[in-house]
Amino acid sequence: MTRRKFIRRLIATAMAIFAGALWLACKAPPRFVRAVRIKQYPGVLKPLEDISGPSKWSG
Repeated sequence: MTRRKFIRRLIATAMAIFAGALWLACKAPPRFVRAVRIKQYPGVLKPLEDISGPSKWSG
């Protein structure tokens, strides 16, 4: 193998490794995901009932 063929093969291998690493980096999930703030609560707000007594499932 001549020096020129060796350098070509070395560059092709390095480019393949770099392309694979770049593809994996793009496929990786982001470390932090920001939540979108909604403008209003998506449901009905009801007042709390009497919380001083035991619940019906307390036994």
